[in-house]
Amino acid sequence: MTKGDGSDAKKRQFFLNADEDKDLHKAPVDVKREFEQFDDLLNGDSIRFRSARWKVLFSDNFLKSFKNLKSVTRKKSVIERLFKLSQGWRPKKRSSDPVCGSSSKIIKQFKVEDLYIVCANDIGKEWSDVVKELRDLEVPESWSASFDIVRFRNVANSENESDLVGCASDGGHYLENAKVSESLMLMKCYSFSFGVVGQLLSNKDSGELDLLFEVTDQEQEIIVFPRSAFILARSGTGKTTVLTRKLLEKEKVLQMATKLFYGVNSNNLVHSPENKVEETLAETKRVILHQLFVTVSPKLCYAVKLQVTQHVSQLKSSVYDGDCSKGTSSRDIDDFDDVVQFEDIPDSFVGVPTMSYPLVITFHKFLMMLDGTMGNSYFERFHEVRKLDRGQVGGRSIALETFIKLKEVNYERFSLSYWPHFSASRSTMLDSSRVFTEIISHIKGGPQTVEEGDGKLSRDDYLLLSNSRVSSLSREEREIIYELFQNYEKMKMKRDEFDLADLVIDLHRRLRIGSYTGDKFDFVYIDEVQDLTLSQIALFKYICKNVEEGFVFSGDTAQTIARGIDFRFQDIRSLFYKKFLMESKSDGHNKREEKGIISKIFHLSQNFRTHDGVLQLAHSVIELLYHFFPQSIDVLEPENSFVYGEAPILLESGSNENAIITIFGKSGARIVGFGAEQVILVRDDSMRKEVAKYVGKQALVLTIVECKGLEFQDVLLYNFFGSSPLKNKWRVIYEYMKIYNLLDSTSPSSFSTKHNVMCSELKQLYVAVTRTRQRLWICENTEEFCKPMFDYWKKKRLVQVKQLDYLLAQAMQVASSSEEWRSRGMKLYHDCNYEIATMCFERAGDTYWERRSKAASLRATADRMRHLNPKAANGILREAANIFEAIGKGDSAARCFFELGDYERAGRLYLEKCGESKLEKAGECFSLAGCYEQAADVYARGYFFLECLKVCSKGKLFDKGLEYIRYWKQDATMDFGVIRRGKVIEKLELEFLESCAHHYYEHKDHISMMRFVKGFHSIELMRKFLKRLGCFDELLLLEEELGNFLEAANIAKLRGDILKASDLLGKAGNFKEASMLIILFVLSNSLWTVGSKGWPLKQFTEKQELLAKAKSFAKNESNNFYACICTEADVLSNEKTSVSVMKNYLNSSQTHKSACGEIISARKIIDAHLHTNSSKYMWEDYFVFDPIKHSDQMISENQISIETLVYFWNFWKDHVVNIFKYLRSLETQDFNEYKHYGDFCLNYMGVWRQFCELNTIYLLLNPGADWVRDMDNRFLHLNGKLVSINVRHLALIARSYWSLEILSVGLQVLKHLKALYNLSLQNNLSMFCQSRSLTHIYEVAKSLLDCGYQDDEALKRFVKFSVESFFGYVFPLDWRKSLADNMFSLRGSEVSKNLLQQAILENISSRGRLTYGKIGRVVMIILGLGKLNNDLYEKILKLFGGINGNPQWKTFIQNLCGNVDITFPQAIVPDNINKSPREWSLLFRLYEALKDTFDANWMKENDYISPGCFLYLVERLLILASSLHGYFITSMSSFVEWFIYEEVDNIPNSTFISGVQPFLGRIYESIINFVRQLLCNKNDTLEWIRMSNIIYAKDYYSLLVLRLVAIICLVYLNSGSFLDSLSELLGRSYITEQLPFEFYDVLKRRRKHLHMDVNVLAEAFKKVHNPLVIVSLGKDCSQFLCPDAIFVDMTAKQSWEDMLRVMRLQTVEASRGQIGAIEVGATNACGEVLSSDSYDHGGYKLVPSNLASQGDLNNIIGIELPINYSYFWDRFFEALKPLEVGGKSRCIWDRFFEALKPLEVGGNPRCMLENDQAMKVNLGKCIHLLSIIMRECHQMNIYYKHENLLKEVAGMLEELNLLYVALDARELQLENNMSMIGELSKRLQTRRQHVEPFLRWTSKIDNTLVDWYNEMDSDGEAKEGSSVDKGKSNASKVAAVSGAYNQSSKETQNKGNNKSKKKNRGKGSQKK
Repeated sequence: MTKGDGSDAKKRQFFLNADEDKDLHKAPVDVKREFEQFDDLLNGDSIRFRSARWKVLFSDNFLKSFKNLKSVTRKKSVIERLFKLSQGWRPKKRSSDPVCGSSSKIIKQFKVEDLYIVCANDIGKEWSDVVKELRDLEVPESWSASFDIVRFRNVANSENESDLVGCASDGGHYLENAKVSESLMLMKCYSFSFGVVGQLLSNKDSGELDLLFEVTDQEQEIIVFPRSAFILARSGTGKTTVLTRKLLEKEKVLQMATKLFYGVNSNNLVHSPENKVEETLAETKRVILHQLFVTVSPKLCYAVKLQVTQHVSQLKSSVYDGDCSKGTSSRDIDDFDDVVQFEDIPDSFVGVPTMSYPLVITFHKFLMMLDGTMGNSYFERFHEVRKLDRGQVGGRSIALETFIKLKEVNYERFSLSYWPHFSASRSTMLDSSRVFTEIISHIKGGPQTVEEGDGKLSRDDYLLLSNSRVSSLSREEREIIYELFQNYEKMKMKRDEFDLADLVIDLHRRLRIGSYTGDKFDFVYIDEVQDLTLSQIALFKYICKNVEEGFVFSGDTAQTIARGIDFRFQDIRSLFYKKFLMESKSDGHNKREEKGIISKIFHLSQNFRTHDGVLQLAHSVIELLYHFFPQSIDVLEPENSFVYGEAPILLESGSNENAIITIFGKSGARIVGFGAEQVILVRDDSMRKEVAKYVGKQALVLTIVECKGLEFQDVLLYNFFGSSPLKNKWRVIYEYMKIYNLLDSTSPSSFSTKHNVMCSELKQLYVAVTRTRQRLWICENTEEFCKPMFDYWKKKRLVQVKQLDYLLAQAMQVASSSEEWRSRGMKLYHDCNYEIATMCFERAGDTYWERRSKAASLRATADRMRHLNPKAANGILREAANIFEAIGKGDSAARCFFELGDYERAGRLYLEKCGESKLEKAGECFSLAGCYEQAADVYARGYFFLECLKVCSKGKLFDKGLEYIRYWKQDATMDFGVIRRGKVIEKLELEFLESCAHHYYEHKDHISMMRFVKGFHSIELMRKFLKRLGCFDELLLLEEELGNFLEAANIAKLRGDILKASDLLGKAGNFKEASMLIILFVLSNSLWTVGSKGWPLKQFTEKQELLAKAKSFAKNESNNFYACICTEADVLSNEKTSVSVMKNYLNSSQTHKSACGEIISARKIIDAHLHTNSSKYMWEDYFVFDPIKHSDQMISENQISIETLVYFWNFWKDHVVNIFKYLRSLETQDFNEYKHYGDFCLNYMGVWRQFCELNTIYLLLNPGADWVRDMDNRFLHLNGKLVSINVRHLALIARSYWSLEILSVGLQVLKHLKALYNLSLQNNLSMFCQSRSLTHIYEVAKSLLDCGYQDDEALKRFVKFSVESFFGYVFPLDWRKSLADNMFSLRGSEVSKNLLQQAILENISSRGRLTYGKIGRVVMIILGLGKLNNDLYEKILKLFGGINGNPQWKTFIQNLCGNVDITFPQAIVPDNINKSPREWSLLFRLYEALKDTFDANWMKENDYISPGCFLYLVERLLILASSLHGYFITSMSSFVEWFIYEEVDNIPNSTFISGVQPFLGRIYESIINFVRQLLCNKNDTLEWIRMSNIIYAKDYYSLLVLRLVAIICLVYLNSGSFLDSLSELLGRSYITEQLPFEFYDVLKRRRKHLHMDVNVLAEAFKKVHNPLVIVSLGKDCSQFLCPDAIFVDMTAKQSWEDMLRVMRLQTVEASRGQIGAIEVGATNACGEVLSSDSYDHGGYKLVPSNLASQGDLNNIIGIELPINYSYFWDRFFEALKPLEVGGKSRCIWDRFFEALKPLEVGGNPRCMLENDQAMKVNLGKCIHLLSIIMRECHQMNIYYKHENLLKEVAGMLEELNLLYVALDARELQLENNMSMIGELSKRLQTRRQHVEPFLRWTSKIDNTLVDWYNEMDSDGEAKEGSSVDKGKSNASKVAAVSGAYNQSSKETQNKGNNKSKKKNRGKGSQKK
């Protein structure tokens, strides 16, 4: 085909180029892939790579060779060739294979002039993304065919596996036969980029280039991870590299963003210099990324800082077109020194230069900077530091640096200087390292200590750590450690030393109470975090708020062999989550509700330091740690390496010769020895000295701790197990081997136990074996201790075993060059191992560094010896200083001389040897040496103005100082680069003048002093200066001369002259403060005169004159203030006044908000009560609901009572409690609303608070006061004659004083209350008065006891006395006492409930077994108190269910608290029990418990249940049984007790259950049986009474009999049975003679006619003032016919207050025959539902009983009970009798409505309250009258004839009841009821005109009509044989009377009918 044909084919698209078409280009690749022809694709000419771009990586070898190229042209040629190679170019004419044919597939060479670029192709067979790399190895000038090329070898396919003894065959590829450092797989490679090219070409001087090498994918993942993270990896895996690259990546992103934002052009690689001003502006505008890198190691810090500084400078240069070397001010590694590393960084995070970022510092520097940021330095607490000038307390101060160095306690100092001084019996039981670790990491550095007040764990908290599963220490060991810790702290304080934990604790404290003001960091990187304690790590949370993204922690807990550090990486993660993440989310600026995301932990597993053989051995050690100490190390994936090396070797010596001797020969033998890259590792210094005897200088010998952080080519681990403290306890490894089946028949069968020290031993072993890069030999002197570990390694095939002989010893030895020895020496020097470094420099022949290392070693030795032998230490230090001086290290020499105290020589060295940069240190040294003139000259030379003048002042060089000032003023326009002049010079001049004045002040030459003072620029400066010196006399004289009275007054205050200050304030016109100061002075001197202990107020000379003066000052202020001062003056005067006058003072004080007047007046009133004879007290026989109003009324009449005493006690106590609230905020000065109480407290105690600048001073006006006398003088501060007190101790002492004051007054009140109680007993006052006294005693004592005041035993006695006495008042056998109105109110009070709960606690807390007496009292109180809290129930159940418990009563209590166990014996309850399981359960359990109690042998019981208690429970049993009918009948007293419990519980909704009667019959029979036995066995009953310790047994027996008979009556009423039992018992004279006459008389009269029905019993119960109560629980009882009973409907929820208020009303009315009902939505007399606008009060409505046409009791109960109609009408006749005699009823009626008349014309309802008692009596009688009339009209069927009128009567009755309740309300509620009272009164007046005609008609009915009605049957027919049957005249008489009434009241009836219809229309009208 011709060329033209080809062109034509292309045009017609018949010819296609496979390289240009993507699909065709891919097709050959797919075909090769399908046929697995992969090798063809690896050919460089393959179509796959024909146009591909390659990633170029070059190694260190290339970098070294490239630097050797001198010609720039050559360099560019090489760069150009590399660029072409990266584009896919390959030579076509010649082969690129090297001369080494065996490496043709790996190595390629490309010629550049006379050089070759040697490279390797790396291709990954990943078809989705083929990775292509070109690795440049070297640019050699000559090629050697013998170059040892590293080869691959597959270990798994090894033909002779015996060569690989103990090596795991995992099928992986390894590299062999090469040094690890030369391994291609571990070689550091750098990426070929434009930036790198620029650096390569710009490096004209062939200096060091620090390029960023390539990282692995695993490392790259961490670098780009955007959130906070943790890097957990073993040593050698590149942790620090990742942190550094992550930091630089952030900087790179910032610089790129800055470049885009500011539009900076950075395309040129050549630096173009620009104007410096413009550079400065650009730098100012540039955004700074605040990054912080922290590590413990100064050496690592320096290395990272060097790399970061160089790369950041390069990044900045690329953005700003700057020089690549800009900003690289780091020193050469040879000149590296810890002290000078951070000279350019201040000791504060405030004002850090922008060029210092990213900030790379050590943790020690971090602490110093944080300390400098938080105000006053931690070190200022030390006396030596305080002696320094303020300017010298800084990081660059040589004095402070020296102090820290000499006073810091590390482990080395702890073990040398502290440990030997501890008790030998204690210290020998533990290792000093372990103790120091516990102190630093846990007691003072654990996570809990961050929140502790003093930053240290308490003994108890530390001992609790032994319970943790992580703990490896027993409680006994921790006891010893804590004791040693306390001794250590005491000794450290005595020596004035500190440890870093102290500094960290102080920083935490200051950061908590203050705020961090330094630079906030965006990102923080913490390397080697395992070297820090958790409390140290917690400090970083304060400096970086970017918690979610800004933190990276890196470390390895397998390397925690640092003394004092102990934790796991998970502990850091937990700390970060709790203290960093969660606290940042909960602070005020970033509140979030979601939980924080736990940061990720990254693991690095690829090791770049050593080969796989060593790593496997190291991992075997880690596996032991995992097994034995899982909580001491974090679990990681095993490390791996791409390099296979020789397995570690166990050396065995055939002879008994020491292995060291075998290797190195005997002394004097000529051998090669170990080289610089080889080391012998031993356990400690003692072993090192032993080995050094044989080795000398032929090898490096280091301890394991010293070698941490170092790495060597070869390591010999010598006698590690032989020197181990574990000895034969290493045998525990056999236990591990047994678990994993690694034992054989030759292995021992018995193992040792694990020892805690083993954890540290294994970690040291891990560190030791990982120090090698190539070869590891392990050698032991004896086999005994190492055998378990050696067997373990052998069994796992991890080691080789070789016989140590001469040939092997020769093979182990490697010679090193001088440069290698020097390099090793430098590493050891910077690792502070000066002694070994000296040997390295000696072998290197470097005299300078040898001497320098020796000097450094001597200095380190002196530091260690300083506390043991100071004299010898100084000699060694002087020798070091001389060497430093001789070799030209003036800085180091000067430091040594400074530590020796030779300040002048140190200053001369700084001045002469160190140049201008050390002038400040030179001046400091001269100043300390007393060479003030020389120091001033040096400071002036360096332009340190402040220091210069300070030295002039210190050296009394006043004239010289003035010369300097004049000179500086002349040259003020010059800028010397230190500070600008101007105002600074003025400030320095003032300071100098002050210094001069101060000098004369010290020499007491005040005249000369004032001459300098008057030279100050202003009067303000003079004042400030003189105040500071306390020259108040001079200043006061000056101010008075100038007429500055206000300023003079302030001076008088500073002098403590309060009266002088008051006079001057008066002259200045500040009358308010002047009068207040006089009041303060009077109060203080009235209380705290010499010999006085405070209260009461006392008289002193000029008291009245001073008070008058205060009034005269106050008169010039407002009237309100004047009145307040007059009141306080009157209160403070000692004039005797009445309590009413004192109360007036108190009222006035309250008006003016004078805490002083209120508290002192109240205290005086209390004293008046306490000093008044008890017989003068008034007694309230009613419950006081409003103590304030009541007390005001009593005191205004100069009357006192127990209520007023308690009220004013509470008033005074509450105000004193406010003082405590103030004192809690005294230190923070956050006084809030309690400030005026605080002012009173200070005035009362004679403390004058003054404000001096920003400080608050508390001066004592009476330093000899009693409360001051016993105070420790350390808490008092003397300033001349003035005495002040620290605010904290003032608050403590004030709290103590007022606590004692409250307790003292409280005890006096309690004693007085008890005396009043005894008086009430002696005078036989009412039960209410006695019980109220007890509640007050309890209330006062309990309030004091709850506050935790001292003398609690006395308070407990008062509480116990009140509790024991109160029980009998609450549960008396005589119900008449408990039903009293005042007892009702008391019973419902909160204090009564609390007292009863206390009674329960007293019973269940008393010692001894559980008795029936305790059971009875506890259960009785529970039932009489209501539902208790769960805690109290649990305590009761615990007592009842104990060893001596009572299961029956326990079950009952469980039912009460809701834990119902519904299980019953079979066939005792009906099938439908599930309708009310709890009621049934309660009934059954109570029945069982009472039966068990009754059947007990009470004669043998020490504390049997009392009769009253037993009957109380029997009555409750009867109610529970009867309630199952749907209703029950009981007495008023029993109902009230039942309602108390049910009111807090749920009101039972019982419904009648068919078939219940048999079961209830058994209970009724048991109750009857109880009663019969008690009544029939009188002697036993009397004995029971006697054993119950009842004093008046006969009276008690009578009450008991009455109560027993009442129970039988109630059983009869509720069951319908047992009437014969009642009759039988009433037939016995010895029973009836004990009954009250009025009670038995009713029963006797009715029993004769066999009419013992509910009416009879209700009348009898009413006679003894305990009326019957008929309670409906859902059953319709509205037709219950009983005039003397009370009806209660419990389906409507009733509160305690509502029920008791109605009970009080119904109790009064029931005694008069009135029937009441409580009902919500009740029906009125006409059978209709009351309208919604009916008056209600307190949630209930009061209406009369609806008894008309409702049938009898038989219809309700379902059983027959006879009803005595004759009796009923007798009662009606008695009710009507007053009307027949005329006048009386009308009188009552008229008298009542007369009181309502004023309201007709719009009068004030309050006029009715003027005689409210008489009003309520008349009102009650009216209600009584209308109730009887309504009831009888219903019975006589008059209702149907006069329906409308009766509705009016019913409405009036309803309104009368509501009015009675409103008038009977509490005093506070009564005020609120005024509007309702007025409205009711108007309605009653309206109804009166309709109701009165009806009343007149009823008064005409006589006895004949009644008799006629009694002889009618239920159907209205005359009974056979009755008088009615004989003649019908009476019927006509009734009709006539009725008709007459109809005629006379027709008009009224018609009017009422229309009105009634409108009112009563509703659903209720349909109800019958």
